[in-house]
Amino acid sequence: MYDEAKRFSEATCMAYYREHGVDVRILRIFNTYGPRMRLNDGRVIPNFVGQALKGEPLTVYGDGSQTRSFCFIDDLVEGILIASLKEGIEGEVFNLGNPEEYRIVDLARKIIELTKSESKIKFLPPMEDDPKRRCPDITKAKKILNWEPKISLDEGLKITIEYFNRKLKRRV
Repeated sequence: MYDEAKRFSEATCMAYYREHGVDVRILRIFNTYGPRMRLNDGRVIPNFVGQALKGEPLTVYGDGSQTRSFCFIDDLVEGILIASLKEGIEGEVFNLGNPEEYRIVDLARKIIELTKSESKIKFLPPMEDDPKRRCPDITKAKKILNWEPKISLDEGLKITIEYFNRKLKRRV
């Protein structure tokens, strides 16, 4: 249903652009992370960070070889702002995300290291319909918007971990 809702939304926007001249820009947002996420939102970075900070095992589904890319929130907001304000790009579609791919098992190890956690990795059966790879092609965003992410995964994770660490300490 999620995929169909996205397709429907894009089709509706393009119909209004073509039929009524509405200024539309479609932004396809890929995995984004950063401070102010909810620990229990179900996404991999808050899950792993929360588990690591609590000393719990980090749950990896399958063998962890599936890849994902992660865009820090500040970079994404900049891309959205540029795309929203740029003249002459009505009706264009842009992928916004970070094209650097990381294996999920490597992300888990990195988070354990950055949090200085004693957590181990717990492998669970693979999730049904879990894609092996998710990575945006941002060539068009680079060319037309002159945009690409600047914040490295390590830098963004450190900021995110600090945020969750403060948040968890307030709960105690």
